[in-house]
Amino acid sequence: MKKLTAFLAIVALLLATVPAMADLSDYQIVTTAETHKVIFDTDNETDWFGDDSFALLLLLQADAAGYIDLLGVTSAAANVTVAEATTANLNMLERAGRGDIPVAIGTDIPLAGLKDDATIEAYGLTRINCMKQVLEYGDSISYDNLGPLEQYAWGYSNLEPVEQTAWEFMIEQVHKYPGQVTIMAVGACTNVALAILNDPTFAENTAGIYYMGGSIDVPGNDTPCAERNWYYDPEAVDVCLNANWPLQVIVPNDISKNQKLTYDRINLIMEAGDNSLTQMIRENAFAKRFENNPDYQESLWDAQVPGIFMCPDFITESDVRDVAIVTDLGYTYGESVAWDEGEGPERAATCQIVYNVDGDAYWQFMADMIGTDF
Repeated sequence: MKKLTAFLAIVALLLATVPAMADLSDYQIVTTAETHKVIFDTDNETDWFGDDSFALLLLLQADAAGYIDLLGVTSAAANVTVAEATTANLNMLERAGRGDIPVAIGTDIPLAGLKDDATIEAYGLTRINCMKQVLEYGDSISYDNLGPLEQYAWGYSNLEPVEQTAWEFMIEQVHKYPGQVTIMAVGACTNVALAILNDPTFAENTAGIYYMGGSIDVPGNDTPCAERNWYYDPEAVDVCLNANWPLQVIVPNDISKNQKLTYDRINLIMEAGDNSLTQMIRENAFAKRFENNPDYQESLWDAQVPGIFMCPDFITESDVRDVAIVTDLGYTYGESVAWDEGEGPERAATCQIVYNVDGDAYWQFMADMIGTDF
């Protein structure tokens, strides 16, 4: 009897030390690694550790669990320079123990170039912070030498990016896996546009594209008309919208009016498990912004993109409309314009637009995914 009691005690101790596995069978996950490849094109910034970072963590876990095949991460501009985004992506992958995921460097020079002071003034344009930094620092900064933009909390990763540019990497992977690769473009669309311009068959050989960009039925967040990601390079967005994608899904600025990151939601993730990912969240988001301010909230944009790709039933409000972007210089430069499906002009593209999700269910899913050791 004593031996049995001792044996049961040992079993209980072993079970207590086994990482908790969330029951993911309750979620309607429609993706598999065999058929759903992803390239994440992001203007990530670990110094802030915002919703790009949460999106990347979810993608890493989805890859580890076999729900997607994360082919690589490409660095885009908009929130930060490409150098900063590359440093952030490398640092996060190293901290997560995922040095196997390639990182390719994109460009922060828009297709039409950066506007000079005279153009900005003449047309009433806005020069957002990232553009100012690109103009000021140019080639003097890089992913391994950010100079005055260095993120002292993180430093530099031991990982290195691949030699290919972001668009070269995209083209290579799409032709390697025709019809299986989804591009998630949650920064400026310049890298994706360059892939299209360098390979006219690129878009049609993907599985589609998910954008975080544009403002459909709400004002912009960088100008009264324009949302930041699409305002950074409207000409690139125009190229992308008019490419021959099998599917185009837009998560616009509108969703930020409905979805917020709160103390309870971030705490939900941290309570779900104790691993390198939840530790990153604890140190770089919770401790810095939420721990001493439980009423604090911040808007969410990019974080919803991977989840609705994996589980479309999280979507609570969406429609299909024709969408175009204004590329004429002036006060409406970068504005995204939408019409009822079939009513748009020639350069409008038919897209699914996602305005809202079930936030409580979505962040429970985020917690279950990030907190689990796959």
